[in-house]
Amino acid sequence: MFKNDYFTEEELACRCCGKNHFSDDTLRRLIRVRERFAKPMVINSGYRCPAHCAKIGSTMTHTTGQAVDVSVAGGRAYELLSIAQDEGFTGIGVKQKGAHSSRFLHLDDLEPVPGERARPTVWSY
Repeated sequence: MFKNDYFTEEELACRCCGKNHFSDDTLRRLIRVRERFAKPMVINSGYRCPAHCAKIGSTMTHTTGQAVDVSVAGGRAYELLSIAQDEGFTGIGVKQKGAHSSRFLHLDDLEPVPGERARPTVWSY
């Protein structure tokens, strides 16, 4: 992962083991989103190792290094979603129920896999 003005290696690394295999191309895309959004973006989750995904019962999108979960709610979530789509994020997961502190958007730029993973797509949690 390369140094940048917005995101640290630690915040994009796996929470269980500290490994960081975050994609440079995805990071460049995320930086463009951050610059257009013009507000801090709190990352809940970046890269996750396969063991971490298995432990929390998550899909493996984060193991690719091409996915992040960003804490955001309400009107800011709408704005961030729009910018993320404009910048080429094609997987958008929306969790906007519950306490504002638990709300987030999942953003990924994975390619489609016929019969397995459709892109572009949006889902809710």
